[in-house]
Amino acid sequence: LQDSIHIKEVSLDFMDTPLHFHNAYEMVWMQESSGHRIVGDNIEKFTAGDLVIMGPDLPHVWYNEKEYYLKDNRQQVKAIVTYFRPDWLTGAFINSAELTKLRELLVKLKRGIKITGRAKEKITRQLEKLPASTSLKRIIRVMSILNILSVSEEYECLASSGYINSYSQKDVEKIDKVYQYVMTHYTGKIMLEDAANIANMTPTSFCKYFKNRTQKTFSNFVNEIRIGYACQMLCEDGISISEICYRAGFNNLTNFNRNFKLFTKTSPTDFRNSLRL
Repeated sequence: LQDSIHIKEVSLDFMDTPLHFHNAYEMVWMQESSGHRIVGDNIEKFTAGDLVIMGPDLPHVWYNEKEYYLKDNRQQVKAIVTYFRPDWLTGAFINSAELTKLRELLVKLKRGIKITGRAKEKITRQLEKLPASTSLKRIIRVMSILNILSVSEEYECLASSGYINSYSQKDVEKIDKVYQYVMTHYTGKIMLEDAANIANMTPTSFCKYFKNRTQKTFSNFVNEIRIGYACQMLCEDGISISEICYRAGFNNLTNFNRNFKLFTKTSPTDFRNSLRL
């Protein structure tokens, strides 16, 4: 990153940037798009309006829903992505007593944060003006965003507190191919042998490699993606829980219910009922 702040206005048919990490802070405001977002060891569904900030060297990737990749797709991806260098958030400036809350925020940014509520409204107003701002005004706006967050509690950390980036650049390319395989096939049958072949490994070696790099077992990763999709369908009326189970890629209700409780801490029925309150 050559400039202190670099802004990219994204307009695409689908997200095409692979899993990666870099030595810069990154702020992603997804104006139009939906799919899955992976930040460190965190996996979540995202929709239009999603706002995330990540610290340096934190692996991340966005994958769209399957329909975005179809030839007759009419949906679009629109986003404003802002990168800013970490070196002007160091030294005597950042260590001053007045910036204690900012220092605490920067520690949390190492895990990535998702911003919500009024804080998101205030920040997106700043982001709308960023592309047309001058160099100095851009720095002022980014500092204003950090100030909003430093005094707010309207965000949640994404990667787990113990997450450590254990990827090399070669690992990133390999894991991204496996991620793409899962994102394409999670509603159907996913074979461990196929994923291992993509990584050019035996199934046993692949399982160890995947858990070491992602801090998740391969089966848990797949099931977490499937449960995220199930949650999306539970928000819709007219689809039975049994049908959702099979649409999400599970082959029996017992396995579906067990995994749903594991990842959401509630049952599919209680989850659906909570949406109607």
